[in-house]
Amino acid sequence: MSYARDWILNVVCAKVAERYVLGALPIEAYANRMSRDLLLTYADCTPEKLYSVAENMLFFLAEIEDDNALEHCHSFAYRSVHFDKADRPRRLKGLFLDPLAAVKQQTSSNTVFKSFRAFVFRSRVEGNLVAPIEWKVRNHKEIISLADILDVEVSFSDAM
Repeated sequence: MSYARDWILNVVCAKVAERYVLGALPIEAYANRMSRDLLLTYADCTPEKLYSVAENMLFFLAEIEDDNALEHCHSFAYRSVHFDKADRPRRLKGLFLDPLAAVKQQTSSNTVFKSFRAFVFRSRVEGNLVAPIEWKVRNHKEIISLADILDVEVSFSDAM
């Protein structure tokens, strides 16, 4: 089977949470709609997985009484696109490199959530991990197809 890379799941779940906070639809609508397109490439991008991780991210922020949910989600997506786990710049360009290529090992929901928690605690301590407000996934032509999925129009019927 082919699975999404961990950083892709980080970005997608952060964007589900971000769009839910900004929007007027149930979180399930965003997860269901994005999942529909992601499942064409990645077997593990189920609506339930995206929904549960995004919901856990928001519950966590509420639990620690942090009012910057949008900033944390936006910055987490930014850091996931720009840096790998070792905090080195992520390579998105290369002659034979497809940054959105599927991998053979599945990333668990818990792994994505733990990455988010670690990022939030680290950003609260360091303070320099905030993403530029104008940054968008669409700014990277190498991952424009992912940006199209993240920016897809969502309606109330997608919640069903």
